[in-house]
Amino acid sequence: MERRQMNIALQKNEGILKNIAYKFTKDPEEIQELVQETMVRSLRYIDKFINHPKLVAWLYVIMKNVYINQYRRIQKRTQYENFQIFSCKNDGALEPASANTVEDKFVADDILFAMSKLPKENAELFLRYLEGYKYRELADQFNMPQGTVKTRIHCTRKFLQKQLAVYKKVG
Repeated sequence: MERRQMNIALQKNEGILKNIAYKFTKDPEEIQELVQETMVRSLRYIDKFINHPKLVAWLYVIMKNVYINQYRRIQKRTQYENFQIFSCKNDGALEPASANTVEDKFVADDILFAMSKLPKENAELFLRYLEGYKYRELADQFNMPQGTVKTRIHCTRKFLQKQLAVYKKVG
């Protein structure tokens, strides 16, 4: 497939994608982000669908999945933040207590040092996993089998546990 044909096909469907994205959210920035992410993800298999009569339906499914994944990530973050606030209120505090920033700096430095010992691809894979990406999404992004992704994340976890064992809570 010629690059020019792909660009034309995607530009032709951009307006349709914006209208579909408007059904998911009303925020113009989120709409643009959703359309862009859909186009980026569709580029991988666009040559199979470029002249297919159900191209827009395929793009809709991609957009819907992107939106659902983003929504889930936001929900997880919100639940965590709410839990933190709730637990502080249960302890009698009006807001979360401030932590010892010097100690946090040492911990952060140790984590970064341990991460720097990892192969670059494993570190990037692990960070994306922490951001909330699913194994399947990571396998697609890194062009590797899902089992390899799981194994690398597991090995990275074990490595970091070993490197950061000094911070393990006793008792």
